[in-house]
Amino acid sequence: MNAGHDRRRFLIGAAAVGAGYTAAAVAAAPAEAAGAPRHDDTTARIFVNNVGYDPGAPKRAVVTASGSPEGFEIVDAGSGQTVHSGRLDDAGTVADWDERRYWIADFSQLKRPGDYYIAVGSARSAQFKIEATVLERYTLAHVVRHFKGWRCSGQYDKFDHHLPLGTTGKKYDAHGGWYDATGDFGKHFTQLSNLSYFNTLQIPLTAWSLLVSYRELTARKDENFTQLRTWLQDEGLYGADYIRRVHVPGQSFYSSVGQPGPPKDPVKRTLGTAQVNYREGGGVAIAALAIASTQDVSGDYESADYLSSAKDVFAYLEANNVRLTNDGKENIQDDYNALLAAVELYRATKDGSYKQAADKRASALASRLVSWNRYRDYWRADDKDRPYFHPSDAGLPVVALLTYADIADGRAKDQALDAVRRSLRFELEVTQEVRNPFGYARQLVQDKDGKRASQFFFPHNVTPRTRDQWWQGENARIASLATAARLAARQFSDDQSFAAKLRSYAADQLNWILGANPYDVCMLDGSGRNNPQYLWLASWQFLQTAGGIVNGITGKNEDGSGILWDQGYAQTGKDDDWRWGEQWLPHTSWYLNAISLG
Repeated sequence: MNAGHDRRRFLIGAAAVGAGYTAAAVAAAPAEAAGAPRHDDTTARIFVNNVGYDPGAPKRAVVTASGSPEGFEIVDAGSGQTVHSGRLDDAGTVADWDERRYWIADFSQLKRPGDYYIAVGSARSAQFKIEATVLERYTLAHVVRHFKGWRCSGQYDKFDHHLPLGTTGKKYDAHGGWYDATGDFGKHFTQLSNLSYFNTLQIPLTAWSLLVSYRELTARKDENFTQLRTWLQDEGLYGADYIRRVHVPGQSFYSSVGQPGPPKDPVKRTLGTAQVNYREGGGVAIAALAIASTQDVSGDYESADYLSSAKDVFAYLEANNVRLTNDGKENIQDDYNALLAAVELYRATKDGSYKQAADKRASALASRLVSWNRYRDYWRADDKDRPYFHPSDAGLPVVALLTYADIADGRAKDQALDAVRRSLRFELEVTQEVRNPFGYARQLVQDKDGKRASQFFFPHNVTPRTRDQWWQGENARIASLATAARLAARQFSDDQSFAAKLRSYAADQLNWILGANPYDVCMLDGSGRNNPQYLWLASWQFLQTAGGIVNGITGKNEDGSGILWDQGYAQTGKDDDWRWGEQWLPHTSWYLNAISLG
């Protein structure tokens, strides 16, 4: 993400929807008479998922208006006929945001495939579809092609074949991989390495997500996914090639290729000598290599090469991880990263030593659920009770435990699933503890002074150093939680009520990204309407691409309270546009994962 010289210095220094129906037969919902009360208020605004909904999925839109609207209608976009109508549920105001009053339009009962919009009086929503596998069909092609478009290429990749290795005077081949963000042509395993609890995962997460998504779509046995699967496998192996290339034999992985600028001069790129620990991407990189080794094809390396590197780094980090951390001790991020690594190595090798390592890490992770005041069963980040909250990977502890549950048995599996259930109950409860018409995933946070609060958005002041104001939109965070909830709903299918709540919670996060948010923006470029534009200072030189997801909506105030969207340079006089409008690998990677789960 360049978008900010200041932010990038900190980060690196610190470390329209197409037409058409499916052929699947779906039971049609009977059309209802257009008898709902009408409210002819042109100030009404209707916020809806701009792409669409699966027929059996929960379907909600949010309405705001200056008056008091009572009813809504679902209108067939082709015929203009009302096919469903209903009353709006008063959701009140969100005190932390503004004075707007919200209403909920629930149309989950409508299952008939088609193209629709919602009418409230004379106001109209964005058009959307109801169709089986609608998000897979109409967004994943963009998403996978987005990664292909973000491959390091041309003169940058040519220079990366012989990068200066720090100040050693040596050259190193670190070509391949993906650019980090709209304005950052660097390539990173992680950022925020000088902070203990906020390591974000980039290239390894993307490679892992592509390969996991390939595995998930394959398991769904739908021939419609044939080309998606081809693209996913190809791109996942491309990522594995880069990870293998920056493996230091007998040690770990080089972390970052730095790109100063603008202007972006390829001959000024360097490969840093810092190597990553588990929480800096080493764990998920091992997992990605292990999965790559099991594919029926390979990339630039043989399958055995991927596996050999994964095993080599795992052995090194098992002995040296603590030494490589910034503060000399492991925390929750090390646990879930190392757990993913051990699970995928066991899957690839069936070597019992990796299962033993996974058992140990899963037990340590499951023991991290603690309580404080009225908040029960939240994840602790440290060895006491500091809340784990994260700018991009909040769902990963649950995802790691559910991945482990696939290889676990007996008491160990029960312990892991119990921790998942308890953790997700906390997530549901903290999200529902205040008026929250959009169902946005709230979080328990802690600021630089140790003050804790449950709120919507990441605080700006999470560390004592003022230059650490690394706050931004959280589309990766909420997409990771959607992934966790969807994965868990499948695991807990015998508890229909709990599974339904998880599916609804996941849908709310994805709907937010796709337009059901207070600013009526579809944050997945190339889909829906009002796609955000990214400005660097006053320039549009860094261009977005279809399939990429921007950072998103943030809190307004220092403590993360309030709500704010796209306050640009013209208003702030600061290089802050990236906080809302820049595309970044983790957002799109987590969205891909969530959608592939179905």
